[in-house]
Amino acid sequence: MNFSEYFNALYPYLSNGEKNIEFFDGMIGHFIHDEAQESCELLNCGRDTKRRYIKKKNPNKIKPSYAQYAYSKHNSDEYINWLNNRMYDSDSYERIEEWLEENDIEFDDCCVACDKLLADILFSIGHPNTVDTGNVKLPEKNITDENGSLNLSDNDKKLLKDFHIDFDSIIEKCIATNQTEIWFTGGISTEIDRLYNKKWKTLIPKFDDINMQSHILSTIAALQNYCSALDPDNESLSNTSIRKLRIELRNNYVKIHPDRYADIFPYEAFIDDWNDSNEYDM
Repeated sequence: MNFSEYFNALYPYLSNGEKNIEFFDGMIGHFIHDEAQESCELLNCGRDTKRRYIKKKNPNKIKPSYAQYAYSKHNSDEYINWLNNRMYDSDSYERIEEWLEENDIEFDDCCVACDKLLADILFSIGHPNTVDTGNVKLPEKNITDENGSLNLSDNDKKLLKDFHIDFDSIIEKCIATNQTEIWFTGGISTEIDRLYNKKWKTLIPKFDDINMQSHILSTIAALQNYCSALDPDNESLSNTSIRKLRIELRNNYVKIHPDRYADIFPYEAFIDDWNDSNEYDM
């Protein structure tokens, strides 16, 4: 769904007689924090430009920098409150719920769902290369004996088990979950940095196996880059391919689980993309 489709779906029910440009300003104005409005290009652009953004047929594309700014200044509580008041005044809850259902959007609260949907739209405009609907899965397990497919020392086995406890659920979520859901849940970047700086920065050199040291460092770096690419305030990595990073995380996950994925380097099912993390185009 693009911005025009979102706008034109809500406008008939929530406009309360306002012209579309005034409704546009109200929608964006309540979506972002008050102190950010003076610098918001979506609010300050000309009326003709705004009208072209919201026309039903072939609307002009919103500049990524404009969408990125609005997304980064998102005031969720204010926007949800504005939507709730509009729906109450126009008695349009049922019609908005029907629209969400028709578009296969799951929701408990239709105002919250509309807020998240607009945020997702602006995120996808501002960070086009981070929108990845491709399927990246872990391979089927090929479990070997307790010694693993690599002859790791007892020290390395103990360290690796500890690393799995700290990072497996994070890596699995990044590989399998919609990227905006990961960012909206919050805290993942802070947790990764905390685990590295407070613990694994010191423990990684204690691995006896140099290759395993490299795999662990590469995994943490990929997780940090993944979070940076999703950060709406980080423009330097806005062109980073999320799919590249998910594939890199998938490959590293296999390498740091030698007991689960024995003798599959590369794994045949992924032969086309196993070592293409520097070449894959979205």
